[in-house]
Amino acid sequence: MSGTPAWDRDVLTLLMAPLEGTTLPDWAGDALDAGLGSIILFGYNTPDPGTAAALAASIHERCDEVLVAIDEEGGDVSRLQAATGSSLPSAWAFGQIDEVALTARAGEALGELLAACDMDLVLSPVLDVSTDPANPVIGTRSYGDDPDRVSRHGRAMASGLRSAGLGVTGKHFPGHGATSVDSHTALPRIDLDARDMRREHLAPFQIAPWLDAVMTAHILVPSLGEGPASLSRWSTTLLDEVSGNGFHGLVITDALDMAAVAADPGFGEAAVRALEAGAHLLCLGTSLRRDAAQMVREAHDAILAALESGRLDREEIGRRAAQTRAAIRSLRIRRGVEPRRSIPETLRDLEEIGADAARRAVTARHAALSGGPVVVADARVRADHASGSRSPHLVGALRERGIDVTEAQYPGDLSGAAEVLVVTRLPRSDAAEAERVAEALRVRPDAILVHTGVPDAALEHRESVSTLGSSLTMMRAAVDLLLRAGREPR
Repeated sequence: MSGTPAWDRDVLTLLMAPLEGTTLPDWAGDALDAGLGSIILFGYNTPDPGTAAALAASIHERCDEVLVAIDEEGGDVSRLQAATGSSLPSAWAFGQIDEVALTARAGEALGELLAACDMDLVLSPVLDVSTDPANPVIGTRSYGDDPDRVSRHGRAMASGLRSAGLGVTGKHFPGHGATSVDSHTALPRIDLDARDMRREHLAPFQIAPWLDAVMTAHILVPSLGEGPASLSRWSTTLLDEVSGNGFHGLVITDALDMAAVAADPGFGEAAVRALEAGAHLLCLGTSLRRDAAQMVREAHDAILAALESGRLDREEIGRRAAQTRAAIRSLRIRRGVEPRRSIPETLRDLEEIGADAARRAVTARHAALSGGPVVVADARVRADHASGSRSPHLVGALRERGIDVTEAQYPGDLSGAAEVLVVTRLPRSDAAEAERVAEALRVRPDAILVHTGVPDAALEHRESVSTLGSSLTMMRAAVDLLLRAGREPR
């Protein structure tokens, strides 16, 4: 196109670009030829592990020195198993069981699957300490509300993933666990003083020297510095301090299309400020709402303009691009060219470990199912994204056990149902969800509440089950527990 700037190799190296679809588009192939540093895959790119592996292989065939990254945590945040539901329970479940060896085995099993799918870098583990039960975006993605527990299990998960050859990313620095606002929709602010922030939320990031990358968060923490952490130099300076200057990996931004920064200062400006802050890779976000090629071009051109005006120093950006390319080469060598195991084999191991952990983590109180017809009413109102998915996995788990299930068109008429399950996640802080739950319980006070969030976010109710997440393996464990209780003599 006339007037379109040529690709700048150093600038492209610093971008982590999304793709549309399940095959490599022509524009992305051209960008790879010109030096694109990383491609990130989301659930719409990876409807099943086989398709994911084929896409990743095609990327590596086009360019060997590119990082294929994936935002795969297990539990509620799964890309490789987005369609079926993750075989792993949530991080909170592993923290509750509190056996670091089990967490490490889960990390290795997940890493083996990722390696079998030709992935290089995983945006995991979550090192946020989830101290606010009203947190709409972290919740059970965290290993708990205690920094020591989060540190131990975060390091165990990272060790397991790395043993399979994967690059690992701790997130979201300096800690997203005390927010009550979701950075996908607005810019959160944490008003803890510096001492409490350091004690409660920064401690897990002391494991940064054992990580390949750290992701910075779109959050305001006035006691630590001015401006969003992801776009402000204070965050990378603080990361050096917290890690004892032992972290030599990549600094990656959270997705720049998130409303927390895309609305203000804007997508292109956010890309420039992130580089001013010291980032090595700019995660541009998803192509669900924007054209992927346009996102890459907009970020590239904004950075190029900042270089040409002198706002960004060409020598510094060149050094950082060289560091990023060296890290990419190192990670690609460590991961290896050939997967060590097949996809079906790794899936079997992952499911076995996940099912065992889920059985140990799910708990019930005065709740049982007879095995007869069930109505499921989902009180959650939040849209699907990183957390809070209104997934149908409970319905699927019930049907797997041969149970006749009706999904209520909420609020629906629950009065004639034999047994009713009401699914919750944030009933104490989400007014719309609270009203849905209250309405259901007015009609059916005998309903069982299936709480998918952190324990402190649950409502008090006589009959309840805590699943600590919405993944398929957690829902299977919950259904099995309820059916066992229904068979026990009363």
